[in-house]
Amino acid sequence: MPSFKMDKIFPCAKFFADGRTAAGIMALLMQLTLVLWPFAARWATQAHERQRIERLLDELSEANIPTIDPYARAPRKKFRQMAL
Repeated sequence: MPSFKMDKIFPCAKFFADGRTAAGIMALLMQLTLVLWPFAARWATQAHERQRIERLLDELSEANIPTIDPYARAPRKKFRQMAL
């Protein structure tokens, strides 16, 4: 939760911490104008939520890897022909 509050107060810090310098500079410029500050805060909050959701989905996909492919076709049984 501390980073969630940090996103609202300093939106550019979220992007700089993620290594997205261009987005950080844009958020910093938006942050310098008080009119655009709420938009930068919302952008940083959405980026934080998107990152959290992607991390959860990655964990779920790794945990639910099936050992057997459910869509694989079962091998056909070969029947013996009866000798006449």
